[in-house]
Amino acid sequence: MIPEELLKKYNGKIEQYDSGDFVYEENTVCQNYFQIISGKIKLNNYSEDGKEFIQNIFEAPQCFGEVLLFVNERYPSNAITLTNTVIIKLSVQKFFKLLNDHPEYAVEINKNLSKRLYYKMIMSQHLFSKDPNIRLTVLMDYFKNSNHIKENSEDGYLIPLTRQQMANLTGLRVETVIRTIKLMEKNNLLKIKKRQIYY
Repeated sequence: MIPEELLKKYNGKIEQYDSGDFVYEENTVCQNYFQIISGKIKLNNYSEDGKEFIQNIFEAPQCFGEVLLFVNERYPSNAITLTNTVIIKLSVQKFFKLLNDHPEYAVEINKNLSKRLYYKMIMSQHLFSKDPNIRLTVLMDYFKNSNHIKENSEDGYLIPLTRQQMANLTGLRVETVIRTIKLMEKNNLLKIKKRQIYY
């Protein structure tokens, strides 16, 4: 995404978070651009009965929360760290000044937003499918085809998600995810080694 040194030039501030910390909470005012230097975060919501639904998972050097800067809306989800995480944040005013001064990064932001919109469209097509195999295949295809995560080996692409995270991203029960993953392994659609999924 945007080079760290350029963000610092525009008064970007580096912040450190422990695993499980909130970077921001749902329904708070959007005031900053966030870019991950190291670590991993999730965007999520909780239902009235406390069930978690994960909207997306991001890691370095991805950015997040920038969508709302363009529409001046409150955050529709929480941003919570999944690991110890270092983030550089830039105020909304400085963010737009940077984009005006360096329009090539506006193009990169648009590409990034387009990829996420594409993912949401694909997921929404299959979210109500009764076949958990379809939901999980779409999810794994998205992560495998994303440019930001390259964890390939001779066994295939290492899925960077726990079974619980896969359940929370697809709206499935974790038991259903476990059962479906085992069936997919039996059908040679993926491999499981040391509890890790290779697709």
